[in-house]
Amino acid sequence: MNSSTSRRVFGVSLIALAAFPLVMGSLRITGRIIVPEGEVLEEDLYAIGNLVSVEGTVRGDVFAISSELRISGTVEGDVIGLVGGPVQITGKVEGAVRVAALRLGVDGSVGDDLGAFVVEADLSGLIGRDVLFIGGEASISGSVGRDLRLQAIRLGIDGDIGRGIFARVNSLTFGSGARVLGDVLYKASSDAKVADDVVIGGQFTRQAILAPVWAKAVGRAVSVLSLFALIVAGLTASWVFRSTSERAVRVVEDRPLRSGLIGLGLLATPPLLVAPLFLTLVGIPVALFVLLLWLLALVLGPIPAVTRFGGLLLQGNSSAAVALVVGAVAWRGVMWLLPLIAAFVYLLVLVVGLGAYATAGWGLRREVRV
Repeated sequence: MNSSTSRRVFGVSLIALAAFPLVMGSLRITGRIIVPEGEVLEEDLYAIGNLVSVEGTVRGDVFAISSELRISGTVEGDVIGLVGGPVQITGKVEGAVRVAALRLGVDGSVGDDLGAFVVEADLSGLIGRDVLFIGGEASISGSVGRDLRLQAIRLGIDGDIGRGIFARVNSLTFGSGARVLGDVLYKASSDAKVADDVVIGGQFTRQAILAPVWAKAVGRAVSVLSLFALIVAGLTASWVFRSTSERAVRVVEDRPLRSGLIGLGLLATPPLLVAPLFLTLVGIPVALFVLLLWLLALVLGPIPAVTRFGGLLLQGNSSAAVALVVGAVAWRGVMWLLPLIAAFVYLLVLVVGLGAYATAGWGLRREVRV
């Protein structure tokens, strides 16, 4: 299979799994990314930095990877954020908001849906459609246009819900200002606390649960942290082993099938080798060392394929670091959206990446010897 055919096979196989079309707009990578008040950005904003702040107007979508995200101006499209700290929306987002962050505050308005994976949320503004929340604690004193679907440890409602509430919580409280026009269906280990003058238009039903909510919340938190760990590990590996990493990405592009076969062999061989080593006292340290390298390969193995995936999504208009970040987020997104084939998607990227690393490392070694 020639280079051109290999590239097409790899690109089609990954893009067929992911409906993540990404058209480049304004890409900014720096410590502080600010759209100042009065400025109008006539395209999408892709921002990677410590602080991303929109004080003016963005006539498109905002995609942010940062430590803090602030929106006090207007975003006419969607907001998608992977944020290590707080997200504060005091302005206007005409589209949807989808964020993973430490804290979320909405004092302004969101015209479409709000999806959030956060530790703590305070929604005192206006949400035009549905709210999907997974996290620790949520307080809703504003207005939700349609349904509230939530899984949290604690939930407090003191605002308007346009349709129904479907929640899985440890603690649920309705304040005196709560007004729900539809049904309330919640799963909890104890009854909700409901003020006397709460208005509920439909049925009010509790279902008992056995598994604690915090356990599922921890599981989801581990998933998000593992994504951060993959990105950090990939950036570190690309910096420390620059030549090998760059060559490995090219190998994925040129010879994905061969890389996959080599990676499959590398993935299966170490467990078979260490089994007899554990039978001898001298072999135990060697077996432990081999297993440690194998586990390290499981963490770093996907990086070349993920980076190439990100490069395809960005159509080659980015650095390797940006391609890694975008590819990692999209890769995890595919596994989250398509859970039935998540194991296959993970294995595909892992074996291709492992084989690419091995091929690149061997090629560089031969060049040095020559």
